[in-house]
Amino acid sequence: MDQVKRRGVLCLVFVIACGGANGDTGDEDRGPIEATLNMGDRVNWPGLDQASGRSIPLIRGFGNGVPIAYWFLGFASRKTADSFWFCRQSDFDAGRCPLDEHRRLNWETLQGNPIFTQIPGKSDFSPFWQMWRVVVPDNYIPNSIKTPETLNAKKEGGEVSVEPFILDFGDFFGEPAGPQEVVLHCAHVLDGTTLEENGGEMPDGSGLMLELLGRQGWFQEPGEPGAYVVNFIDFSPSDGAFPEASDSESRPFMRFANIYIHWRFCEAEPEPGICYLENYAYADRRPVSERGLGQDITGDGDPNDTNNVLGAVPCDLQRQTELPYSPLWGPQAVKVNAAMDGTVSMIDTTRDQAVSDVLSADDIFANVDDGIFAEPVEMSEDETGNPVPGNEGRVFFNCPNPVNADFVPHPCAP
Repeated sequence: MDQVKRRGVLCLVFVIACGGANGDTGDEDRGPIEATLNMGDRVNWPGLDQASGRSIPLIRGFGNGVPIAYWFLGFASRKTADSFWFCRQSDFDAGRCPLDEHRRLNWETLQGNPIFTQIPGKSDFSPFWQMWRVVVPDNYIPNSIKTPETLNAKKEGGEVSVEPFILDFGDFFGEPAGPQEVVLHCAHVLDGTTLEENGGEMPDGSGLMLELLGRQGWFQEPGEPGAYVVNFIDFSPSDGAFPEASDSESRPFMRFANIYIHWRFCEAEPEPGICYLENYAYADRRPVSERGLGQDITGDGDPNDTNNVLGAVPCDLQRQTELPYSPLWGPQAVKVNAAMDGTVSMIDTTRDQAVSDVLSADDIFANVDDGIFAEPVEMSEDETGNPVPGNEGRVFFNCPNPVNADFVPHPCAP
């Protein structure tokens, strides 16, 4: 615990120093950050200007034996950035702030908007945030602190306390976690951005999705007075909060889970139908993914069907050797051995997202044991063959799952 706290204090000093040392610049509301962005800046934000508007696509796949879906917010890193969340002293002392009993952001007790230290396009941006709790007096006026500069001045003056938020996670999916620094998933988006089918039907027919809401926070450009308004989607109602990864060092890392992406070799006999697609990045293989191929292979008018398999879904592990659910996914390439290609059906042969021989990680490893699939390997490129820098050569996707409307992340509903 002491080591965790010492590391957090060092992070705070670094963040505040970047914003400046003076607290007398004033915290004016400079309006939406979007007004300052050109088109080159905006392409770094998820969901930008799709044909149907600013929409984050819902991709379909499988997990734990049933159809699932996930929103694709783009590539992401395991690194975290800093965010500051305000609690009145009485609410913090009572354990009602900043999180509720289900490890969700408690908007009934949080005071004003959080402060974020990065935005998309900045070199250190991350949609995964180390959580700092700011304890303010009970007479605090919400949003009277909008910048790291003023926050630092108030802290130095003894008016507020600022510490990394430590939570006792106890047993985290069978793994003893104990007291850990907290990581949140808050995805920055431009105004008007929506999650495709948010609040609609669950892909497995189990009911309605939990509708996720947009919120607002503050961001200060270094060297400028005041703060800009940033919009973000709060994924804590479906994700909860996460303990830092076990391999975290100088600052918390985000945990990740496995997503399995299937590939067919074009040397198979007969040649797989998806190999007739020309001008693809790889001449010898194709992903069993409409998004990866750029075509509607199921012919249902929806270009987001895949035979991707998630190793875990919220509150559920099928294989005990899998990593627990995380919205950050490390892709694993699963290649169908060419000589065995005709023995396995997936969406490219069934033409039906509801029918596949491969619905779970158990199915994948059973096929590995039978020699139908090669052993999964980590991907260092995306599905179109483009290398992705960072993450020590690994690719990571930010792809949170929708959940049922009555879902609570902790304790997981029976």
